[in-house]
Amino acid sequence: MLRPQFRVRRIGQRYDCAEVDAFVDRVLATAERRSVGPEMTADDVRAVAFSTPFLGPGYSVEEVDHFLAEAERWLPSGTAPDTAVAGGGTATAGGPVAGGQQAPQFSTVRLQEGYAMDEVDEFVDRLLATVNGQPVARPVTADEVRNVQFRPVRFSEGYDVMEVDAFLDTAQAWLRDGMR
Repeated sequence: MLRPQFRVRRIGQRYDCAEVDAFVDRVLATAERRSVGPEMTADDVRAVAFSTPFLGPGYSVEEVDHFLAEAERWLPSGTAPDTAVAGGGTATAGGPVAGGQQAPQFSTVRLQEGYAMDEVDEFVDRLLATVNGQPVARPVTADEVRNVQFRPVRFSEGYDVMEVDAFLDTAQAWLRDGMR
């Protein structure tokens, strides 16, 4: 399946490019059956909310909304209860994983230091696949969790540092103690 190309706008109604890109990647991974994390559902698509960039470019709201309406038709329906790491906020890897650990939701920050959302999302997807016994090319180890470093962001949207670090502490214990 081809990745959609959205027009970039500098003014007017627009969505944060990084948030949209991360979400579209997850939708396409589910549709193509190559997802390493929790699969997306039509309910996830209906519930998503993207922020508007304070300054700078963003994707055309109309084009993204049109893609999301189409995606609802090819994804399975099904509602999963929300789970969150302290503070709640925007979704990363989604909701619960069947029979395993749940994907966190991290608050987003702007104008203070946060972690690069795409890096955190990718690592969390691999981590959850490892912990939940799903196939993954590079399983995550407790040492990798302890030593992982994400790119800090300051002027663009990122995940709350304290929430991500707290989740990593919990995940390290899952791996160290062999919890599944």
